[in-house]
Amino acid sequence: MLEFYFSYRGVLKRLRSGVLGGEMDRLAEHFFTLGYKRASAKIYLSRIARFSQFAATRCGPMPIHQDVIDSYLGAFTTDTPRIGAVSALGHARRVAPERFIISV
Repeated sequence: MLEFYFSYRGVLKRLRSGVLGGEMDRLAEHFFTLGYKRASAKIYLSRIARFSQFAATRCGPMPIHQDVIDSYLGAFTTDTPRIGAVSALGHARRVAPERFIISV
């Protein structure tokens, strides 16, 4: 499903690497099903892929703990990109809840 949004092999490889790489096609389908415009879906998928690369260095194949998310969000120095990342991660948590450890 990622091929609907991206055509370059290098980009597809980057999107499918990282901790959430195996979920990226499901996420692309999620945005398609919700009726997101192509440009908006590409932005969300890129944000999720960026987080996925970040998380890969901190938790490997293990489920993603809230500390990793907080560390990632703490790296943003302004609110706008942080809000965008929170929104993108919200989609990732809805589509692939098994990849995250939910803190109680």
